[in-house]
Amino acid sequence: MPAAPLAVTPTLSRDIVAASLDHLAQITLPGGRFIYAHEVGDTDQRHDGYNLLRHSGTLWFMARAMNETGAAPTDATLDAIRRATGFLGRKLEPAPWARPDQPSLALVGKGMVKLGGIGLGLLALAEVGRIVALQGSLTDLPLGLDETVARLRRYALDEIDGNDFRHKRVLATGEVTTFRSDYYTGEAIFGLLLTGSTDADLTRVTTGLMRRGYGWAQQSHWMAYAACEAVERDLVPKTLGATYLTGLMEAILGDALYRYRRQSTPIACRTEALTRVLLLARRLPGLLSADLLARVRAHAAENLSLQLDWYKEGQFRQGDGSQRVQIDYIQHNATAFLHWAELES
Repeated sequence: MPAAPLAVTPTLSRDIVAASLDHLAQITLPGGRFIYAHEVGDTDQRHDGYNLLRHSGTLWFMARAMNETGAAPTDATLDAIRRATGFLGRKLEPAPWARPDQPSLALVGKGMVKLGGIGLGLLALAEVGRIVALQGSLTDLPLGLDETVARLRRYALDEIDGNDFRHKRVLATGEVTTFRSDYYTGEAIFGLLLTGSTDADLTRVTTGLMRRGYGWAQQSHWMAYAACEAVERDLVPKTLGATYLTGLMEAILGDALYRYRRQSTPIACRTEALTRVLLLARRLPGLLSADLLARVRAHAAENLSLQLDWYKEGQFRQGDGSQRVQIDYIQHNATAFLHWAELES
């Protein structure tokens, strides 16, 4: 357990966010793809592989860091975000099975469409769209930002299936696979809520999932984001939001075995959930009990102190015994520090 969690100051948090953003900009290649993974401190020692969901999540963090810290954007960072957005745009394809009068777009990797990619793509494009310096210059999105987002939303909404979503399809045939992720549903709901109005199906599904405590067992940070957004937008009653978020927070507080894996990202994801709920509670006083919020804040501070064990110069490595740095390690860890800086400011 960390000895001095309160050492994680707002200044340190802002410095970590800025350094992480700078590092990600430096590892954005000319075509917009990131150096996906490398050894800490040495981007020439690279690891193979790529993941479009993690690309989208990383781009989302970069744009958020630029929008929410108030720091003046550098030309290099703006250009990196522009290129990474263009790379994302080139991975979007029409869904062949969509109705001609309701065209949609899918984020496609190796011929497959993953619902989580649609959700994270929506998050990234929504946040990029807030950067004034980039508006009107996203030339690698042939349909423009608004229409691209609208067609991604249409794909995600069409994937609502009863009380949940379909998670994965074969692009060419539309075949739905049996694959299920613990996180895709939360990513999709969050992306949809952040980018437009709700409809009856999305309201019904979100409400039903929260009533069932979906995401508690997984300690899902994506459902924390989705539920907080649903509460702020009055999509669900405040009483349901309070019950759901209390259950999710207690699930994380009551089972901290994830810390003993001694890996940065499992800790960071829980910190994201904890700090997102603290941000909501600051905007909606009285929603959650004072005792719960005090425990959540203390737990988050301890987590952040632990995360520093694997941080160096804008990079977060995997954990003990590993020097591997990956874009999503940076995304999740730096996002947690971004939240903390906002909370403590």
